[in-house]
Amino acid sequence: MAVPTIDIERVVREVLAEMGYLPSQAPAAKEGVQHDAGGVAPAVAQAAPAAPVDGQLVIGSRLVTVADLAERLQGVRSVVVPPQAVVTPSARELLRSRNVSLAYGQAQGASPAHRVRLVLMATGSKSDPAALVRLLAGEQVEVRPEQSDCLIAATDRLAEALGDGNTLGALVTTYTAAGLCLANRHPGVRAVLGHDAASVGADAASVGANLLVVSPAPGLFRMKRIIVEFCREGPRRCPEVFRKRLG
Repeated sequence: MAVPTIDIERVVREVLAEMGYLPSQAPAAKEGVQHDAGGVAPAVAQAAPAAPVDGQLVIGSRLVTVADLAERLQGVRSVVVPPQAVVTPSARELLRSRNVSLAYGQAQGASPAHRVRLVLMATGSKSDPAALVRLLAGEQVEVRPEQSDCLIAATDRLAEALGDGNTLGALVTTYTAAGLCLANRHPGVRAVLGHDAASVGADAASVGANLLVVSPAPGLFRMKRIIVEFCREGPRRCPEVFRKRLG
């Protein structure tokens, strides 16, 4: 029996469009509209990638697919995409196969990013954020570590710290589901789970997240990578499509 194939690129576009992260797909019936490989007419013209400079390719599109990368990676060592860009799984796999690094933010030569303020809350009587703070010392993150034995009190404190709109929060807890639910009960808090470094940026951008809930189980170095990716673009605005409900 033939196994059906799934066009991941097309699915990503359609899901993001339904969420309001990308504009709705334009009607494909108009004469002269060029379709992509998945048969979907692009919703808007994508920003053309600049020519590689010193081994760096800068792409301005908010959605980066294999089509944006193929034929453009000759001599490229790194690809830079906007802070809120979504990079599809197949595009990431292509970069990995070519040993090309992926970065979110500014191109080389741009002014350095400002340091992000982060309240790092560790929960549990045996938790100590000191080691994680040391790992984050070399990043563009200004960490304020705190501890709490009570998950409810921890989320209350984080919600208070996020009130100025210029601070991000990270909650380290083994009870991630409870932490996520408790945090999202606070007005203005948009918390996401930190599953891995590869997906946390896109997850955070999709709702304008200002709080990360992460388990200590993966270990310090993986936690550090997840937190750095979450903080990379700094405080985010809630997408317009969700602002009335999540604001």
